[in-house]
Amino acid sequence: MKFKSETMDLNFSGEVGYLTFKKFGEYPNISHAFSTRYGGVSKNEFSFMNFYLAGSESAKNVEENYRIFCNALGYDRNKLVLGLQVHGDKIKVISNEDIKNGDLNFSGVDGFVTDVPGVVLKTSHADCCPVYMFDPVRKVVGLAHAGWRGTVLKIAENLVRNFTEKFGSRAENLICALGPCIGRCCFEVGEDVKNEFENLKLGMTFEKNKNGKFNIDIKETNKRILENCGVPSENIIKSDVCSSCNKDWLFSHRATQGKRGNNGAFITIKS
Repeated sequence: MKFKSETMDLNFSGEVGYLTFKKFGEYPNISHAFSTRYGGVSKNEFSFMNFYLAGSESAKNVEENYRIFCNALGYDRNKLVLGLQVHGDKIKVISNEDIKNGDLNFSGVDGFVTDVPGVVLKTSHADCCPVYMFDPVRKVVGLAHAGWRGTVLKIAENLVRNFTEKFGSRAENLICALGPCIGRCCFEVGEDVKNEFENLKLGMTFEKNKNGKFNIDIKETNKRILENCGVPSENIIKSDVCSSCNKDWLFSHRATQGKRGNNGAFITIKS
C-alpha cells in the first residue's frame, strides 16, 4: 500500500518507518515523529513496531521496540517520558528534577509539557489524536493524547493553559499539529457520543449517515478548541492521515476490532 499525504512525510532510518509534519521542518531545534508499524520486533497483531503491552505481547518486545526506535531517531531512552493514559485531560510538566529522579513513567496522565532539552515526550495512539505543540519563542514542547473523551474534556485547551501559565507562552506564538488518528470518514458514533461533541458548541453540525450513525471529525474539533484558545488558524496543522484507512501502515483499534498494538507520538527539544 502506497503512503499518500500532503501534510506529512514518510521517513526511514534503517527499517524504522516514521511520519513527520512537513511544516515542522521549519523548526530545526525540535525533533518529532509518529511511528508506523515498521521496524520493530513484535509479531502477529502487534507487528512490528508496537509500544503496547497487552495480550500475548511481551515486555521484552516492547522494550526492544523502544530501544530500536530511540536509536533510529537519536533519542535518549533514559530521557523518554511515558504515561499510563486514561482518556482524561491531565497534563504533567516535566522538569529537570523529574530527570534526576529517574522515574519517567506516569500513571493517569494524558499529556506532557517540558522546556528541558533532550527530554523526549511520548504518547500512545491507535485511532486517538496526538496533539503536538511547540513554542518557538519560549522553546517549550508539549504533547497530548486526545481520543474522543479527551477531546470533549478539552485536553488541547489544558495543554495551551500549561504553556501560558507555567512557561509564559503566548497562544498566538504556539505551533500545533494534530497527528494521524481515525478520520471523519471512518469514525461513526451513536447519538450519545454525538451529543458530547454537540455540547461543545463549536459550530459543528452532525447529521445521520446511511447507517443511522454520526460521523465525527476529531481533528477539526481539536482545531476549533485551539482556535478558541487564541492559537491562530494558520499555526494549526491537521494531518490528512486516517489511521483506520491506513491500517497496514498504522495501528487502528476500530479497523481491527481491537486486535492491535499502539503507535507512538514523540517530540523533543534538541539538546
